[in-house]
Amino acid sequence: MFPTKPLQMDSAVDPAKVMQAFAEIIAKNMPTPMQKTATGSPSGPYVHGPGGLFGVRGLSRDIISTHTQITGSLGESLPIQGSNETNPLFPYITGFLRSDTQEKNAVCDDPEEAGGFKTCIQTTVFGRKEFKSREFEITATGKVINRGEFNDLQIVNSPLVNQMGGLLQNVFPSLDGSGALSVGKEMVTRMIEIGVAFQRWYCPQVFVGNPSNSSAGGGYKEFMGLDLLIGTNKIDAQTGAACPSLYSDVKSFGYNQVSSSTEPDIYRTLSTMMYILERRAVQQNLAPVEFAIVMRSQLFWELSRFWPQKYNTDGATLSQAGLDNFYLESIRVRDAMRTGSYLTVNSKNYRVILDDCIGEENQADNGAIPIGGFASDIYILPLTARGGTLRTTYWEYFDFSANVLPQMSGLPVWFWSDAGAFIWTMGAPKNWCLDVSAQTQPRLILRTPQLAGRLTDVVYVPLQHTNDPLPSQDYHVNGGVRTGRPFPSPFSEYNLSGPGVTS
Repeated sequence: MFPTKPLQMDSAVDPAKVMQAFAEIIAKNMPTPMQKTATGSPSGPYVHGPGGLFGVRGLSRDIISTHTQITGSLGESLPIQGSNETNPLFPYITGFLRSDTQEKNAVCDDPEEAGGFKTCIQTTVFGRKEFKSREFEITATGKVINRGEFNDLQIVNSPLVNQMGGLLQNVFPSLDGSGALSVGKEMVTRMIEIGVAFQRWYCPQVFVGNPSNSSAGGGYKEFMGLDLLIGTNKIDAQTGAACPSLYSDVKSFGYNQVSSSTEPDIYRTLSTMMYILERRAVQQNLAPVEFAIVMRSQLFWELSRFWPQKYNTDGATLSQAGLDNFYLESIRVRDAMRTGSYLTVNSKNYRVILDDCIGEENQADNGAIPIGGFASDIYILPLTARGGTLRTTYWEYFDFSANVLPQMSGLPVWFWSDAGAFIWTMGAPKNWCLDVSAQTQPRLILRTPQLAGRLTDVVYVPLQHTNDPLPSQDYHVNGGVRTGRPFPSPFSEYNLSGPGVTS
């Protein structure tokens, strides 16, 4: 029978049990609501059994994943909260009119009228993204070749990472020691494939998301990424009037290398930006602000090679006698910044968040980049203001658990996960074939764009490039078998045509 209320799929609930409940529904031939029906053409290969990806007898238990993860992204560093407002309006006081243009003459004249204040309203929208599992035949799961195929396979290093303040943790179970690839968990494995797909979508959208890329029919929507949120084109949401006091500090490094001594060099540029943003926070009574500097991991590695020397010689010169100590101190500072993932600017250590989903160019994209070199951007984000009492950069998502499913209690084929950030549904089965779909509607909020900065076109020349996490990137690697393993075809009364069989 169908459950009497929508299914919740959080950490206390085993996703495999939910899928088992679905299987029972199908097995009893219960009617399903009108929705897209499975095609009846399941998508293999399966995990176990004849032709399965691990349908090989005698495998060792532990599986090692070489999937390049999205390691340490900005998305996972930001807090998250639910919302049901499709177009929130964020108000600002952007200034006051002048009241010093003239002074009264006679002592009994009326005084000058104090100038009124100016306002600006900003808004944003939800994105929308969906993925579905590969279709599978439910009666094909749980099979093994014979007693020689082991059911205790376990992934040693999970291909899923935590993102977005803890999203993608609950419905997508951890593979570490859980035996998620064991017999009977075919659907869980396919849901993990959905999790990887969502992570690969979220990570670059943090930077490049643009609602103008949304589909005309509304089936796909992008939220505003940092390339839009950090900008110098802020306008009032209702009148279109410019709001310069909300402009971010955006500069181009002009495709200069981090090692360049051309003025202004990388230290003077970034230190000036940090000084300007910190000063704005004080002037606007928003200090102290928790800032983070966000860049690609390899850019930080190369930048940290030169940063100590540039920091310690800013506006100064060294005598020959002091060079030995200078170099030793530079090495110590470099190693400390790499270990602690921070950058020392203007006597303050700023947290560095590494994110390899930031776009990267090479010489094929711009001739100003030397062969073997790359260019990307550095972002400066205010995470909190007023000593942590004001959250300034964070995620929001449309909360399906609070706003959708309570109204659908009579149609309980939907369930939610991750505190309502994802909604799931099972498509109408085609006999014994089915798939599961998931949808999320997120957005990124930056309440204080005037305290954010972006330094574009920064060039670095590493000795060797690291692996990239996204298939769309130049240095992504994978490979391997995708079509399943050949399965044995033993001789029998119905199979008499094998090699060596004679009449």
